[in-house]
Amino acid sequence: MKKISIFVFILSMSFCANAAVNQIRWGTATDLLNGLTITWSNTGNSDSIAWGYTTALEMGHFSGTGRSGYSTPKFFAYKFPTVLADTNIYYKIWNSATASWDAQRTYRTAPNPASRKFSFAALGDCRTSPSVLTSISNYVAARKPALSLFNGDLTLSGTSPTEYNTFFSAASTFLEQSLVLHAEGNHDAASPVTFSNMWDLPITNGSNLYYSVRYGHTLFITINSCDPTNTTMRSWLHTTLAAAETDATIVWKIVSFHHPFFNIGAHQGDMDAYRSSIWKEFDDHGVDIVFNGHDHNYQRSKPINLNASTSAPVASFGSASGQGRLQIISGGAGASLYTQGSNADAWAMNIFNSTYNYVYCDVDGCVLKVSAYNSSNSLIDSITLNKTGSSSCNTSEVHATYKTIVNPMSIYPNPASQSFTLKYSAESTGEANIIITDEKGKRVFAEKVNKTDAVLEYKHDVSRLAKGIYNVSVELSGQKDGGILIVH
Repeated sequence: MKKISIFVFILSMSFCANAAVNQIRWGTATDLLNGLTITWSNTGNSDSIAWGYTTALEMGHFSGTGRSGYSTPKFFAYKFPTVLADTNIYYKIWNSATASWDAQRTYRTAPNPASRKFSFAALGDCRTSPSVLTSISNYVAARKPALSLFNGDLTLSGTSPTEYNTFFSAASTFLEQSLVLHAEGNHDAASPVTFSNMWDLPITNGSNLYYSVRYGHTLFITINSCDPTNTTMRSWLHTTLAAAETDATIVWKIVSFHHPFFNIGAHQGDMDAYRSSIWKEFDDHGVDIVFNGHDHNYQRSKPINLNASTSAPVASFGSASGQGRLQIISGGAGASLYTQGSNADAWAMNIFNSTYNYVYCDVDGCVLKVSAYNSSNSLIDSITLNKTGSSSCNTSEVHATYKTIVNPMSIYPNPASQSFTLKYSAESTGEANIIITDEKGKRVFAEKVNKTDAVLEYKHDVSRLAKGIYNVSVELSGQKDGGILIVH
């Protein structure tokens, strides 16, 4: 009997160990404040999330959308409504495998794009050294960029669940705090379906392997260099860049993908065949910076414009006719380092450094400073692009309007067993819709009431509700505010 008890205990401990909420990551369906998405892994079947702008998690409790993971655990995702800029999001995840709440975590949203001041990072190629990935990614996370570009090759095989588990574990701090725009690398491309399924990113022509994200006066474009002959992608790239060129509110055009076009490392020449097509789009439409990985080192180019010269750099960086692109290779997040292997592109390249690295960029209106750091977090290179005198920087911008108001709402007593009273303060008056949903997101009650004063006071009987956690929300004049109610 004692042996059976011990066996049951060990089995129970094994279940609990495998039932943890982990692999938390952030993405977006649209931009940094619209369509923000959180994804996580777990062995349960009905995980959910509660969140708010305070530790009260006042915005509500919502079901996660489940999908199959790359092994036994499921992936769950939740897409936020438009969120406040430059604000903490506090959240907890309900672990349906253990019927318990996970630890409370915090995510900082991006600055208001109207300020035209933000930062972003670039890194890639971690593969075989998780300890280096941890160091590099933690340095990035500590700088709190609004977004990061990860330019491929997360694992060596591209198909191994164990290797992907190692990646998520090594980069956990970074992934939990950073919105990351991923590009597929050649090792990831061993299973494009697996790679694509891991990330919640904008969908373009049915794929999230190429897409664009607009953030204020900056356009980020990610393409799939593992599929360079894809005519649909290339047509989309042309259309997207042509539209950006004529949009006076776009100052910076940033492109990221895995394989570099210019390279004095081991992989020189991989994209030569596409200089007259894909790279020409960059020159024709004035792309500012191209970020890549693939070669495991740090490299920075001179100003490149093949429309002007195929064997010499042009005089300056910029988007105007005759100015050149800045290409940066940041392939040093953990994969074994490469030394210089070719001089064929020496005319185009300025800096080569065989070291682990990441790149951090500060954007301040029409000035963009690029800084590269090594695995000791020491500065190894920097360059500043200044477009203050360009026509795009003399244009008044029009930005999307982001929600900036959270109306105060209180629920008491809480927990409640018989009834609760809701007090809701808002400038708007009129018909308000009060909705109660359970922890799976199922509506259990709804009532329309007339709000005639600054404060709406509403009492509701919960004696017939099952014990549990509920979300109480008020919809009024196009805004929705909510809070959590516990019935016991």
